[in-house]
Amino acid sequence: MVERMISVGGNVTLNDVRRIVDTVKHMDTNEQLVVSMNSQDSYNAQNIFSVLEKNNFEWSTKGGHGGRDYYIIARKKL
Repeated sequence: MVERMISVGGNVTLNDVRRIVDTVKHMDTNEQLVVSMNSQDSYNAQNIFSVLEKNNFEWSTKGGHGGRDYYIIARKKL
């Protein structure tokens, strides 16, 4: 499985959303996207969830590194 990584720093900006849109448009079902961000900024993830939903992706979230990081793991729905 191919894994694509995108790191989002601080607030989710329009540029971050554009990068995610451009990435998911070119992904196949055998690929997964991992978006990483600081856990304190996870409340900003709603825009990312909206992009994933509109592009037929399912996702899960995961914390890491002692609660400092927040990951969104997404795959295209079959």
